[in-house]
Amino acid sequence: MTDQVLSTPNGMAPTSSGATPPMHPAELVNRTVHFAEAARDGRMRALDAIAAVEAEVLGYVRHLGDMAAVRDAQVTADAEGKVSADPAATSARAARLVEPRTGNQRGAILRFIVEGNGSTDFEIARDLRILPNSVRPRRGELAEAGYVVDSGRIRRHRGSDWVVWEATDEGRAWHRRAFGGAA
Repeated sequence: MTDQVLSTPNGMAPTSSGATPPMHPAELVNRTVHFAEAARDGRMRALDAIAAVEAEVLGYVRHLGDMAAVRDAQVTADAEGKVSADPAATSARAARLVEPRTGNQRGAILRFIVEGNGSTDFEIARDLRILPNSVRPRRGELAEAGYVVDSGRIRRHRGSDWVVWEATDEGRAWHRRAFGGAA
């Protein structure tokens, strides 16, 4: 056997500090097979092959941890239109000024409420075919932004009372800007 250490398929030395972590599990398997075959064929010492595989697996695990940290940061980051629990006055004002866009759920829900002279969450979910668990947060964002309010009326659906939400003057103004005409 030789003491020569082969490089990984990407040209990096198979060490924990030098190898680039594989980005996909299949690539990790291919690299592991590469080192096992090199050891079997005598192109690499068995202990070096084991060390290279260990470095590859540890690099991949670190890579997965880094990806998870990025996803966690994205999920917990403030999103457009949302305000933190204790916002600066300018942040709260800016969040309220973010208008719904016609191509998103908030825009579709606001348009439905304006054109229907008020709607319940049940009607919105049923008629727009949006999951109820998506309707409530979007309609809540519209209420927080001042586009819709509780009308004080209720409608019965399937044996339950539902609040009728109606557009505010700002909600109707948004509709005129987005679609033209009177609302």
